[in-house]
Amino acid sequence: MTESGWAKTLASATEMETELRDDGWEVITVRAGHVAPEPPAHGDTDRFGLVYLAQGEDADNFTNAVERAAFDGYEVFNRRKREDLFVLTRLTDAERDLAVLLVGAVNLAHAGDLAATARKHGVMYSHVQLLDGTHLSSFRHDDPSDFLPEDV
Repeated sequence: MTESGWAKTLASATEMETELRDDGWEVITVRAGHVAPEPPAHGDTDRFGLVYLAQGEDADNFTNAVERAAFDGYEVFNRRKREDLFVLTRLTDAERDLAVLLVGAVNLAHAGDLAATARKHGVMYSHVQLLDGTHLSSFRHDDPSDFLPEDV
């Protein structure tokens, strides 16, 4: 029996957490209950990007980390299975040895407008918010091709 894309992504995140902690890093992981591709003008603003819904302790730990960090690096790890894209984004503050892992799954059938906008602007954003819409933080990424496959 093969592992699902989500299970593999969670296993990769756990492995990354362990490796970073073994190297002395503090690691906060947001296992998003839902990730939505948000094109501009979807809501009340023209923001765009991937929106991660954080919950409970993940949201509290994330907020605490963001308040004291200046994230200056990121890496994206994707795994695609048909229309599902499993995303693991590592944000790092090398000076503080602090990493945030954003983990989630995106339905690519709904990502076309976001992909077109990200390519046009040459940038992608990750937004983290609560289920009630409370914005926790946003991150700018300089290469949208890291996030979405070319055929989207």
